[in-house]
Amino acid sequence: MAEVACSPTPVGSVGSAGSAGRVTLSEPRTPSAGSRAEVRVSSGQLSKRSSAGSFRVISAGSARKTPSTPDYMKPIVRSAVRRWKRLHEQSMMKRLVGIRNEKKEHLQAAKEDARKLARKIPTELLAKEWLQNNEATVEVRAYLVDKVFPTLILGVEKLLCEADKRGLSEVALMDPNFNPLNFLAQYLLRNNPKYSNFAEASPYVRGLREVAEELRKQLFHLEDNRLARIKAEAKRKRDERELKEMRRLQEKQRREDCLLKQFTEWMLSSHGKVELALIQNTLRSFAEMVELFPDDLKEAARFGAAIEPTDESGRMLNMKEFHQYLSTYIDPLPTEIFDQFMIHMSKCAQAHHLATAREARRIILTNLFLACDHSGIGILDRHRILDLFESFWDAANDDLRRSLRNPRRWPVVEVDETEDSLSDDEDLGMLDDAEEREEMEDEARPAGDGEKVEDSQGEAQEQKDDEDSQKPESAEKVDDSQETQQETEGEAKKEETEEQKDEKQEEQLEKKEEGTEENKEAKETKPDDAAEKAEDGQKAESDEQKEEGKEKADEEKDEQGEEKKEEVKEAQQESGEENMSATEKQTEEQTSGTGNPTDAETAGQTQTEAETQEVSEKEQATQGLPEKEQDEAEPKEDDKSLKLDLKTSDDDMNPPGTTQTGRLSVTFAQGTEFDREIQTAGTVTSLQSQMSAFDEHTLNVSQFVHLTETFIGDRPKRALFETLLRYIKEGYEETEDEKLERLLKARKEALSSKRKVQMDNLFERWDNDGSGYLDLDEVEMVMLKYKDGQEAEAISRAKDQLSKKSKYHDQRLSKREFRTFIDLVVDEIPGDSFDYLVEFLASSIERSYADRVRGDARKKWLQQIVTAAETSGASLEPVYRAVFQALFKDAEAHGNNKRISANIAMLERNVQVPERGDVCLRYVASTPEDADYVLTKVLHKDMKGISFAAVESGKPIHVPRVANHGNIHFWNTHRHRDEREGSFIVIPLKDRRKRVFGVMGVDTLSDPHTKAIFITHEIQFFQGVAKAFSVAYHHVDMRKKLLRITESAVSWIQRRSPHVTEVVFYMVEPDGKGQDYVLRKMMMTDNRGNPVQPENPARLERKDNLFRDYLFKSVDNSESVTADAYGERHLAFPLRDDQGRAVAIIDISIGTMKKLPAHENKEALRMLRLLQMAHKEIASEFAGEESMRILDAEKDDNARMDIMFDRLMLMELRDNVTKLDTQAYAELKSYNEPPAIILDILKATIAIFYLEKVETGEFDDWTRVKGFINADLNQKIADFDPTAQEDLLPSEKFEHYLRDVPHGEVAKYGSLPAQHLYNWVFVCLSLIEHTRKMRQNKMENAVPAEADSAAED
Repeated sequence: MAEVACSPTPVGSVGSAGSAGRVTLSEPRTPSAGSRAEVRVSSGQLSKRSSAGSFRVISAGSARKTPSTPDYMKPIVRSAVRRWKRLHEQSMMKRLVGIRNEKKEHLQAAKEDARKLARKIPTELLAKEWLQNNEATVEVRAYLVDKVFPTLILGVEKLLCEADKRGLSEVALMDPNFNPLNFLAQYLLRNNPKYSNFAEASPYVRGLREVAEELRKQLFHLEDNRLARIKAEAKRKRDERELKEMRRLQEKQRREDCLLKQFTEWMLSSHGKVELALIQNTLRSFAEMVELFPDDLKEAARFGAAIEPTDESGRMLNMKEFHQYLSTYIDPLPTEIFDQFMIHMSKCAQAHHLATAREARRIILTNLFLACDHSGIGILDRHRILDLFESFWDAANDDLRRSLRNPRRWPVVEVDETEDSLSDDEDLGMLDDAEEREEMEDEARPAGDGEKVEDSQGEAQEQKDDEDSQKPESAEKVDDSQETQQETEGEAKKEETEEQKDEKQEEQLEKKEEGTEENKEAKETKPDDAAEKAEDGQKAESDEQKEEGKEKADEEKDEQGEEKKEEVKEAQQESGEENMSATEKQTEEQTSGTGNPTDAETAGQTQTEAETQEVSEKEQATQGLPEKEQDEAEPKEDDKSLKLDLKTSDDDMNPPGTTQTGRLSVTFAQGTEFDREIQTAGTVTSLQSQMSAFDEHTLNVSQFVHLTETFIGDRPKRALFETLLRYIKEGYEETEDEKLERLLKARKEALSSKRKVQMDNLFERWDNDGSGYLDLDEVEMVMLKYKDGQEAEAISRAKDQLSKKSKYHDQRLSKREFRTFIDLVVDEIPGDSFDYLVEFLASSIERSYADRVRGDARKKWLQQIVTAAETSGASLEPVYRAVFQALFKDAEAHGNNKRISANIAMLERNVQVPERGDVCLRYVASTPEDADYVLTKVLHKDMKGISFAAVESGKPIHVPRVANHGNIHFWNTHRHRDEREGSFIVIPLKDRRKRVFGVMGVDTLSDPHTKAIFITHEIQFFQGVAKAFSVAYHHVDMRKKLLRITESAVSWIQRRSPHVTEVVFYMVEPDGKGQDYVLRKMMMTDNRGNPVQPENPARLERKDNLFRDYLFKSVDNSESVTADAYGERHLAFPLRDDQGRAVAIIDISIGTMKKLPAHENKEALRMLRLLQMAHKEIASEFAGEESMRILDAEKDDNARMDIMFDRLMLMELRDNVTKLDTQAYAELKSYNEPPAIILDILKATIAIFYLEKVETGEFDDWTRVKGFINADLNQKIADFDPTAQEDLLPSEKFEHYLRDVPHGEVAKYGSLPAQHLYNWVFVCLSLIEHTRKMRQNKMENAVPAEADSAAED
């Protein structure tokens, strides 16, 4: 029997298909019992071996028990092959079974590993996520993972589980029995890793250990491998660069999207462009806001380039240019600042949209003005317009009133015209509701609302046609109660209007009779054919207009109402553009503030949108009106719409023969000589042509438009707006007598202006050297030659009247006195001889060509002195510079090139050394060569000099040779006697009352020529320089005093109105080019509300402040304005001069509020009214009137301005308290136990007179306090002067009672006496503090003498 041995294939390994085992058969040469055959099978192709080792394969036959093998065996060749095959199959089967089993085991192990991995993956991921993106160093991360997190994380997990167990995770309240901090601390103490290894059993901790191991390896590589550190650092920097670049690209894309959005917001016209000037104004306004940022943000918010001057050519930017232009400025801005700039641009874009809509309304209102101006003189009756507003307000319901402003309250009427009897709370509540509704409408209105309205114009027009047919049906459905109510209201209104008309006609007839009686003699002596011609011409013109209007109405009736709407619109636009005269275009530019091309292009489009009216709005607008007004508001077949009448009526828009030149424009019949007078008067207009003077009786077109806009609010409803237009047009009527009276008045004003211009020109021609005065004897001598001396008696009588009429008359005539003298002479001469007299005087004073050239040059230099004062920002430095430059130029051009020196000294009261004289001269300005010796020096009366002689005489003193004069004081003591050759002249400086307030000295001591003597025409020019300096000095001085008074007013406004965020004070100045004016920012409040005056006040030009045009609108119309700018509410209040023109603006900002609280608004308006009164008082003083001195502290001229505002408040409160009667005080006495605030106010009032008794507690009893509330208290308050006492009352003792009394709380109790007494005590305390400071500073500073105005017309 043979034995086969095989080398088995390793378990789990599979050979290739082509690999076969090698079989070796060995057969013994000599068969024996111990011999056997070996079969070896090996596979070199297998890659793995099993650990089972080799095994023996025994065939089935060998396994059977057989007897011992015999010595002889049969041949086994055939059976061996079969056996080998069988054994080979068996081995291969075993191998396959083994491979299959191994595969099953491997699959089972893989599943087990997957189950283990599924439990292990979340824990390991959480462990690795803790510091995966952390920027901390490897050392820190390794320490945290190894030492801190294993115990801390498990403790936090335990804490959360405990919180869930107690149900605290979903409850906001704290459990008093569970403290999470204590629980976590206990866990950490109990599981200290030094004494416990409980944390090691957690799979999470095992994951942390793996992370710690990786960090250690990373730390090892970083520390030991420099190349690895460099690679890691390079990788980190590369990641940072990539991240930075990605963020930059994202930010760039975001900014591009923002700019695209801004372009769509700014774009109004269809051509897809935005005006460059608007963008420049936006950039400039944001730069102004940046100046208020903190210093660190201010530097970061700087633009990338300097802002260019505002474009005035009307250049437009498309989308690409818009993006490129803004990118040059805003690319360097940080993200936060960029976002703020985008917000600012959105606010400006919204303001631009509102301005465009407002411009369209202004065009419509301008046309309405022309339709109401029946006489064609360019003015309307202001009181009549206000009466129409009041009647419209009274007839409107509450819903309509919320969209309007009360015409009896500010800002529709002036502050001093406000009716105090009305309820502030009610009116303010209505206004707040209206403005809140406007805000809600703005938020709900989409950005493309204009486009939608434009697209739906056709539908709106169709709705109008349907509305015409439906309204009669809807009118029948009104309730009977409403109809009766409307009928009664309409009848009552008719009766009132008829009574008012009768009263007005009676008053007009009385005035006319009085006027005819007064002018009867003048008409008899001086018949005026021109007036008769004017009357006849006007009647003929009015008849022609009536006939033309009738003919046109008949033509309109014949036209069919079903014509195409598009043709009507085109006719409206063409008529609005072609029929606009040059004067009307100028008026539109004035009302709009800036002639923007964008506004002009979109005005027609916006106006067309405004003409579209919806049915619901129209019904709402006419719902609260009387029946008559509702019928008028409804469209009729025979009556065109208001806009159609205003736009297409050529007679209404351009009356024949009409010429508009502001308030001086007059329309008279053709063939008269008034046109020549108007043209002559029109030459007076200068840079003030854009500024309208306020007149409480009349309105020009700009003021009418502004007043109407103020009444209807910022965002009026279209239906309400159109109803008001129709109401005004139909309600404004003038009788023929009123028209004639207005025409005659306008003719008189035009004639007066013409004569004023002629007399001023004559004065300037006579005063060739610009001295500012004419010799009365010389003028009289020339006049006596008129008519060969036939009017000598009339001239003598006029001279006597002039001496009686002028308070400060001498033998020199100023420009105003010269005009007065001419008028008196003309009145004394029979007949109208003005033109002949002026023509004779002009021909009698012929000048040579050289004299005229010299005079023109000198007047130009003198005007530069006055202009320097007007544009100096209340500073005298430019004035001094202009004076010395004028002297230098004249000496070089007309003084034989003399080398002169000059100085100016001001007269002061000698307080420090009164024994040397009651007054002294302090030198305040000098030319450079004498500045070191003269400036700040004081000249006393006991010193040498001729200056005081000039002061006392009021005449110039000329010393031709200084060396020969023994009474000259030389400030430069080092000057040698030989160098004291030359001339010296002292010219006194006089105010309007011809009082001397200083001297101006001019000398030629530095001139090398020996004969440097001043001649006559030079001396006259020096007097002109002194006159010009006097005008300039008092102009600056008045502005300085106005600033001091305004500072007090601003302090009171901030004190009484806490919601006022900022107050800015602007002064109006000419721009220096003669084209427009600018605003000088003279004062503002800081973050604490204290007034601050900047060192270099900024100038605001109109072209650079398009989004703050409310300031220029207030100056243009000389009226108050309320507007929004940059998201804040502003109240602009003008201060006017004696002619009604605005000279300054108070800009009050109340932040995001739309209206101040009632008591704060009332106090702010009271302060503004008092400020206007103070300005009028100082203006009258500078005009030559006597100063008003009431308090004892006002004797001090310098400090008088600091207490003037408080004194006006005290005077007003005195009047209010004295007006209180016993019934008003009975309200206070009716209290059994008064409120603590009322009692504190009364005790503070009584303490002013009985301080010791109040301190001892005698007035703690209410019964005793009531005993002092009587008429005697009123008299004491009226006579009390808080500044007259030698020992001033201690303010801190009175503040003890009023410290806890807010001003708003006093008004809540409704006690008028308590409010007046509260304000009176505060004003007294303020005056006491001012007086105490003045007395402390009295001996420290010299007090300058009073200076009054010398401003000439």
